[in-house]
Amino acid sequence: LLYTSNLLSQEDVGHTITNDGKCISGNCTNSFGVKKYDDGTLYIGEWWDDLPSGQGTVVWSDGSIYVGGFIKGVYQGEGTFMGNMMNKNILYIGDFEKDIPHGFGTIFLENGDYYVGGFEEGLFNGIGYLQHKNTTLEEGVWENGNITGDTILTQENYIKKGIKK
Repeated sequence: LLYTSNLLSQEDVGHTITNDGKCISGNCTNSFGVKKYDDGTLYIGEWWDDLPSGQGTVVWSDGSIYVGGFIKGVYQGEGTFMGNMMNKNILYIGDFEKDIPHGFGTIFLENGDYYVGGFEEGLFNGIGYLQHKNTTLEEGVWENGNITGDTILTQENYIKKGIKK
C-alpha cells in the first residue's frame, strides 16, 4: 500500500515558454504585458529582458494553468499549477524551483490521494503526509519519493508504527 512518488522532473513538465508570439497588450519587454504565443498559450504578467520574470499567469494551450513566480521564463518561488504533468491531472500549491516542485507544498492527485510536505526535485522529500482516497494515511520522513525511517500508517480502526528501510 505504500506509495512511491516519482512525480515530476524538469523533462516531464512539458511546458516551455518560447519567444514566438505577439505582445497583445502592455510592454512584454521590461514591464507588465500580455503575450499570446503561436501555439495558443497566453502569458499575463511581469516581464524582464523579454522573458516572464516576477509574478504572472500562464494558460497553456492544453488548458494547464500556472499562477505564481517566474524567473527568466521558468516557474520559481511560490506558485499554483493545475493541469497535466506526466500524463496525470494534478493540482499543486507550493514552492517551485526551475519549473518543478521543490520546497514545501501540497499536491492533489487525479486518483483522489493528496500529499502535504516537503518536495525535492519533484519528489516527496522530508516530513510529509500522504492521505489516500481510501482514508489510509502515511506519515513520516520521505527520501527520494519513498517513505523511510519511523513511519505511522493509519487506517480505519488501525494504527501501525514501524521502521521502513
